[in-house]
Amino acid sequence: MGYHIGTMLIYEHFDNGKICPLCRIRSVINERLTEQYLGEGVMEDSTRKEVNELGFCEEHFDKLYSMQSKLGLALQISTRLKNKTDKLVYKPINGKFAKKQAEKIIESNKTCVICKYLDDTMERYYKTISRVYKDDANFKARIETGNGFCLEHYAELIRYSSEAGSKQNEYLEVLYSAMRKRLDALESSIDEFCNHHDYRKSSGQLSTEAENSLKEAKRTLYGLK
Repeated sequence: MGYHIGTMLIYEHFDNGKICPLCRIRSVINERLTEQYLGEGVMEDSTRKEVNELGFCEEHFDKLYSMQSKLGLALQISTRLKNKTDKLVYKPINGKFAKKQAEKIIESNKTCVICKYLDDTMERYYKTISRVYKDDANFKARIETGNGFCLEHYAELIRYSSEAGSKQNEYLEVLYSAMRKRLDALESSIDEFCNHHDYRKSSGQLSTEAENSLKEAKRTLYGLK
């Protein structure tokens, strides 16, 4: 498996950058998917049906609202809102029905058509990265010389490591080493930051890594959202 349309983002973002390469890939895909829901295709029956059923999460509503086509968003939200209120907002006749209605309304806010396709696409990327590792002998070095991953994407990579076939165990070792290197460096930077603000231990000027350690900790623990 070499460099082609399905692996382009992988080779582009496994590049020694500070930010988790999967976070950056996710960001690119997220932008592409979001933009699709303001194009001409949003008026197609199949698309409107999915939007009616799943709607948008708060994050993607805000992203869509920040773009130019407010009308495209309004047209989709109008049918989603009507569909949602017609099915979920009705006069509760007693406490039991009120509780059931409340649960349905809360659950309906947890779905998002863009999140659905984003998750599906990212799953394909986790699997493809494993296959790239199996087929491209040079890809190992990209992981080893990189800066590891956020915890969420590390977990997803090892979850789908079986796609590396006979190289699965080696692949897992390489992923672990890259993740451990990132965590060790982060822990060292956090310690330096803490010691710098402890009058009993403070000495000299903070390193750039220590100054950015809390921002890096957030990216490592929660990813780039």
